[in-house]
Amino acid sequence: MAVLAAGQARAAEQRKVLVLYSLGSEASSAWQRLVHKGLHDEMASRRWSEAPNVFEERFDFIRVGEQASLDSMEPYLRTKYAGVKLDAIVTENYLAAGFLNSHPGLFPGVPRYYVNHGRRNWRPGDGEALEVAPDYGRIVGAIPLVAPNVKRVVVVGDPTPRVQEWIAGVRAASRPYSKQITFDYWDKQSFADLYRRAGMLGDDTAVLLLATYSDSTGARASPAEVARKLAAVSPAPVFTHVESLIYPGILGGYVLSGEAIGRVIARILHGQPADLGGVQRYIFDYPAAERHQLYKLPPDAVLLNRPMGVWELYRWQIILVGTLILIQAALITVLVRVLRSRRVALAALNDERNNLEDRVLQRTLELLMANTKLEQLATTDPLTGIANRRRMTEQIAKELDRARRYRHPLALLMVDIDHFKRINDTYGHDVGDQAIVAVAGALSAGLRSIDLVARFGGEEFVLLMPEASLETAGGAAERLRETVSQLRIEIDGGLEVSLTISVGVAASYLQEAPDSPSSLLMRADKALYQAKNEGRDRVVLGTA
Repeated sequence: MAVLAAGQARAAEQRKVLVLYSLGSEASSAWQRLVHKGLHDEMASRRWSEAPNVFEERFDFIRVGEQASLDSMEPYLRTKYAGVKLDAIVTENYLAAGFLNSHPGLFPGVPRYYVNHGRRNWRPGDGEALEVAPDYGRIVGAIPLVAPNVKRVVVVGDPTPRVQEWIAGVRAASRPYSKQITFDYWDKQSFADLYRRAGMLGDDTAVLLLATYSDSTGARASPAEVARKLAAVSPAPVFTHVESLIYPGILGGYVLSGEAIGRVIARILHGQPADLGGVQRYIFDYPAAERHQLYKLPPDAVLLNRPMGVWELYRWQIILVGTLILIQAALITVLVRVLRSRRVALAALNDERNNLEDRVLQRTLELLMANTKLEQLATTDPLTGIANRRRMTEQIAKELDRARRYRHPLALLMVDIDHFKRINDTYGHDVGDQAIVAVAGALSAGLRSIDLVARFGGEEFVLLMPEASLETAGGAAERLRETVSQLRIEIDGGLEVSLTISVGVAASYLQEAPDSPSSLLMRADKALYQAKNEGRDRVVLGTA
C-alpha cells in the first residue's frame, strides 16, 4: 500500500504541459512534422530526471483555414482541459501564438512560452517570446557562397504582410552584392505566371523561394505545393529560408530548422532554459546540388538524401564480421601452436581452419546478399518521390485484410497518362518526366491522409482509398481527372503541353471468396482499359 501511495503521489506531481501547433497534423504540414520529430528526438535522447506529461493540440490551419481553426479552438480547449492543472503552455508559430495571446482568460496563471511566433520585436505581457530573428545576411549570402557564377537572383514571395517583411529583409541584405548580382522580386504575379517565367530562367540565375501562400489574384496554395511545382519547372537552382521547403529539387540554403525548433520546445517542456542559437543552419539537398554541379557547400552544412558508401551502409556488419574473423584466427593460431608437434592433429586443425574460413566467407556473402536485397526493397519512386509498386502491392494486401476483418469498404484507382508515348516521342523524355512528376503531384495533393498513391510503372499510377465505396472513389477520381486536365507543361519556345488521364475504379466486395491484391488490380485495370477504349480523359467504374 505504501508503494502504491508513493506512486500516486509522483503521478500527481508530474509536470503537465500543453503544446499548441499552428499548421495542423504531421501528414498535412512538413514543417509541423519536422518540429514534432525534433521535440520527440530531444526528449528521447536525454536522461531527464522526470519526463513531463505532454498534451498536444493542433489548429489545422493548412486543412481548414485560419479563421475556422481559430473559432473552434477556444471552447474546445476550455472544455477538454477544465480539470487539468497545467504547468506551462508552449505555442509554435504565429497562429497559435496570436490565439493564446488574445485569450488571457484561458488557463489563467499558467506560464506561457511563444516559440517562433512570427512577430518582430514583440514582447507579450503574459509570457516569454522566443522568436528567431532571420539572418538575412546569411540567407542571401548562401547564394554567392555556393553558386559564385550567379549574376541574377529571383526572389519569390507573395503580397501578404508577413512575406513582405521577409522581402524587406532580403532587400537590405542584398545591397552589398548589388554590383555583381541583380535581384528581381516576383511577389505580385499569379501562380501560372510564376511557373511560366521560372521555366525560362537562364543558367546564370538562382531562385530564392520564400514561404508563399497566395498570388496576386487571391488564389491560395500551400508553400509545399509551390515549392514542388517550382522545382519541377525551374532550370535554375532554388534556394529557400526554411527547412520544410527542401523538397526533392529544392537546393536549400541557410534555413530555419524545424527539428531545432522542436528541440527548443522539448527543453522548455522540461523546465530548462531555451537556447535559440542553433536553430538556423546550412541545410542542402545533395541530389539537387549534384544536379546543378554546386560543390562549394559549407563544411558544416547538413546534407539531405546523400547516398551512403559501403562503410556507412554496412559499418556494423563489417565490424562484426571482422571481429569474428579475428577471434577465429586467434583461436586457430593457439590450436596450431599447441598441436604443432602432432602431425595428425595439425592436419585436422588445418582442415578445421579451412572449413571455418569457408563458413565465415559463406556467412559474409549471405550477409552482403541480404543487405543487397534490403536495399532493393526501397519503397520510394526516385523520380516523383511517391510510393513505388512494391510499397503499393504490400499496402493493398494490408488494407484488404483490414477491410475483410472489419467489413469496411476499400477502393482502388488505376490511372494512366493519356498519349504519354506521343509526348515522349514529340517533346523528349525530359518533358515526359516533367509530365509524370506533375501528375504525381496533382494526385498526391488530392489525397486524404489515409490514402496512398504510387507510381506503378512508366506513366501508370495506382491510388488506394480505404474506407471508400465505389461511388465515393468514382467522385474522387473525377475530381483528380479534372485537376490533371488543368495542368500544363511548359517547354522551350513558349509551347505548353496539356495533360489528361484515364482512370479505372474498382472496389473490394465482401464476398465468400474475398478479393486478392491481384484480382482488385485486375478489375481496376480492366476499367482503365475500357476508359481508354472509350476515348480517354474519363473515369470508368469497374464491376465485380
